[in-house]
Amino acid sequence: MNKIKILALLVLVHLGTLSNAQDKTVFQNANKLVKETQRVISIAPGQVIDTAYFRTLFLPTAHFSVVGKEDGEYTQETMGLDEFLETLTDEYYSLGYHEESTGEIVEEYNGMAQVIQSFEGKDSDNETGKGVGSYQLVYSEGRWWIANMVWAISVDDGKDIPKKYLKDE
Repeated sequence: MNKIKILALLVLVHLGTLSNAQDKTVFQNANKLVKETQRVISIAPGQVIDTAYFRTLFLPTAHFSVVGKEDGEYTQETMGLDEFLETLTDEYYSLGYHEESTGEIVEEYNGMAQVIQSFEGKDSDNETGKGVGSYQLVYSEGRWWIANMVWAISVDDGKDIPKKYLKDE
């Protein structure tokens, strides 16, 4: 009997998280939804990323790919949502991490959107990384969902990031 009560409580909490997520205005704007990902993963030392809420930002079938050059050749590593969420529980993040947009271009058409965003992240050692992320989104069930995310880290402190992705200075 206790197991049934616990299971029912877990289902209610999960449904509550999903319904609260869909009520937020952030789900009505593709660019705001992308920026929400950065808000969620930006945490102070000792905090924990709310991976249950983070999950509500993405389609369950979302893929995450990081691309770059290794030994002069382009490489990529792709993972699914569950695997990506597991990386967010790594000590790297729990020691503190902050990421924010430094510019973006948003294109929308007929229920799909593409957000290309430059970003800067800072870890607990105050080391910074800059790069560009590409988010593909779909509008379904009355809200935006992130379908896929692809990003690349700059190899020269952002000097190689095209100016069109940076905020006007």
